[in-house]
Amino acid sequence: MKLGRLPADPERIARAPQLAAHRFAAAPPLPSLDRSAVPFLPRLFGNDTLPDCTGAALANAALAVSALNGFETAILDADVPAFYAECIGMPRASPAQLAATDGAVALDVLRYQFASGLGVGAQTVLCALFGAVREDRAALANALVNLGPGYWGVTLTERDMATAHPGIVWDTEGDSSPPAGGHMLVGWDYSGLGDLDTVRLATWGAFKRATWRWVEARLEEAYGLVWRQLARADGADLGVDVAALEAQLSAA
Repeated sequence: MKLGRLPADPERIARAPQLAAHRFAAAPPLPSLDRSAVPFLPRLFGNDTLPDCTGAALANAALAVSALNGFETAILDADVPAFYAECIGMPRASPAQLAATDGAVALDVLRYQFASGLGVGAQTVLCALFGAVREDRAALANALVNLGPGYWGVTLTERDMATAHPGIVWDTEGDSSPPAGGHMLVGWDYSGLGDLDTVRLATWGAFKRATWRWVEARLEEAYGLVWRQLARADGADLGVDVAALEAQLSAA
């Protein structure tokens, strides 16, 4: 499997729109969040051979929020590598050329899709508003509850890569292996809020569980997404000032 998240710049993240000031962030998180009944199945989108995890995680987040809101969004397997190629300025690159690239910066990918959209074939392009989420357990859990999937950037170790099978829980205990690289994945739900309670992540076309202490140790950046095109039909309030968030993004 490939990675593809280039290092984050903390100063850029600090200048990005922050979701901590929005209304939803004041509520305590639920003690657990079980979405096993939601018909969302993560997809690979080429991340086995291409370093396009930033695009794959974004596409999976769109599929996840669509499933949460009761409908399906059609995204072709080829749409995400094409989107990744656009993000890194290589729209006509061959698969071999894309495979030789290093990946992308998550904030660059988010800003590109905000400006130009994620192309999904004959449908209209998808554009998400986004804001940074504090990288503490309560804030991350609260964003999952209120906004749906989380767009999270982690740095994996060599042991993490060796234990990437979905049946193995990622944890930090006894892991002194060196870093393997940056990866973007989707936070989905969680069994509880304790150190050894697990968070279910969508990555590499499958669900993968990790302990909260692993998430907090590996996480380098986290974002909440607001997809106006994929909103619930009942217009349910997410607790986000959409107009203020859009104004912040447009001014940047």
